[in-house]
Amino acid sequence: MSQTKTVKTKQRILNLSLQLFNERGERAVTTNHIASALEMSPGNLYYHFRNKQEIIKALTDQYQRETLEMLALPQNRLVNADDKIHYFQVLSEQLWRYRFLHRDVYHLAENDEKFKQQYTQFARQVMHQGQCIYQAFVDAGLMKMTTVEIEALIVNIWIVLTNWTNFLFMTGHLDDQNQLEDKWIWQALRQMLFLEGPYLLGESRATYEALLNSIESSDWFTQLKLKVSQ
Repeated sequence: MSQTKTVKTKQRILNLSLQLFNERGERAVTTNHIASALEMSPGNLYYHFRNKQEIIKALTDQYQRETLEMLALPQNRLVNADDKIHYFQVLSEQLWRYRFLHRDVYHLAENDEKFKQQYTQFARQVMHQGQCIYQAFVDAGLMKMTTVEIEALIVNIWIVLTNWTNFLFMTGHLDDQNQLEDKWIWQALRQMLFLEGPYLLGESRATYEALLNSIESSDWFTQLKLKVSQ
């Protein structure tokens, strides 16, 4: 098997595994399920990944690498209000795309010490980069925050984002039919906007209000409000 074909096959396995883990939960999916969904023999799957743990490790590496790249500060220019929205959107989309990692994080950490160590290190890297981003917003005059407030905001945003899927499942907002809808990404974005709203200044305040109005005027948000209030 050529190296190019091997790489493509491994990525196809990872993409399908990610979909199944997100839809069913990691614990409910076996390598046999993955091989069957790919119309591939278990032996062929094991040629690329010896077991499910190797698949999870590869997905975790992929997720963490992509996320840290997304959070890189722009080069050779100051950040602006559009950057702020961009960071929020790409981070919420990324967490949603790999939501099984956060939904099943306690199980994964309990059963794999290396995963626990890797996840802990990654969380620290993300929160450190988040502090750098918010400090850049403060320096650009888009926000007014102290160092302590930045640290607290980063922790609160991390808690909201990484527990968002669990919250939606436990409150009955998600099921097998609607869990892939984009509206849940935007709802997570709305929650983050409320967290940082008190610290916004100038241009970022206007951008924040416009985006919030856009989200809250959508049909899906009206339906969500009705469901929450019942």
